Amino acid sequence: MTVATVPDPKAAAPAATMRMEYWKPSPRLEGLVSGYHLYAVAPSAGEVHSDVFQPAWFNLRVLLDPQTHWQVRCGSPEAIGVPDMSLFGPSSAACWSQSNVGTVIGAGITPLGWTRLSALPAADLANRVVPARDVFGTGVERLAHRLRTCSDPRAIPAIFDEWFLERMTPPQRDEEAIARLFAALLDPNLRTVRQLSEALGYVPRTLERLSLKAFGFPPKLLIRRARFLRSLHALIRGGPGRRALAIDAGYTDYSHFIREAHEFLGMKPTQFLEACGPMFTRSLALRQAVLGAPAQALTDSAKP
Repeated sequence: MTVATVPDPKAAAPAATMRMEYWKPSPRLEGLVSGYHLYAVAPSAGEVHSDVFQPAWFNLRVLLDPQTHWQVRCGSPEAIGVPDMSLFGPSSAACWSQSNVGTVIGAGITPLGWTRLSALPAADLANRVVPARDVFGTGVERLAHRLRTCSDPRAIPAIFDEWFLERMTPPQRDEEAIARLFAALLDPNLRTVRQLSEALGYVPRTLERLSLKAFGFPPKLLIRRARFLRSLHALIRGGPGRRALAIDAGYTDYSHFIREAHEFLGMKPTQFLEACGPMFTRSLALRQAVLGAPAQALTDSAKP
């Protein structure tokens, strides 16, 4: 795996031809798969395309051209080369991306979906990008072959649907508890682990076990991440001059929000939005229109 240093994300991204699409999964995968996506970029000769991914749940991604040179930096100073068939684990920080010409097709996997696909604790893959073969075996190679030889992009959702439906196990013992925790994380009134524990009726130890198994992080970090993403997207929607109104009531003040931004984004929110490439901005609106939320971690769908 290639290791290199990614240039400062504050640097302006080169102009590039871009294409993106989102699709809903089959209703049979509701609450298990958050959606499918395609990102294609064609930067000018000798340039790279720079962009960013928000903190998210699991994502399975396939490069249509295995030779595409794609690197990401997820919460660390170094970048890693992304395998041609990759699994992005749940993340608690922005993931900066750079690539040459290429197309990636992916699928978002919810915490509930993860427990149906693998017995591996989500915490083992938190803030990591690994070869998908290591987790799903040779089955992912057949999926990649079908995606790479597909002549009509409209067939992509059906290819993913079939693959996931074949591999999803029956409902697990903790499924209802995981679904309830997923929904509770989107409730802005639940601001502490104690409130979350009382609302769900779980002792803190059980809550911690569920969180690490299916979500990848402790309950406190999950609450903070959800609160931050709600505030960030409210800030984006509100525009300049409305920052105090945008942030979640759980923050003591705007400075508190800024401190959280440094942890989740590595910089101030305004710096982050200036550093984001045009694909990030366009994807928010398209994802909202097709999948119902501007971020995977804010998608309100966790039915068992």
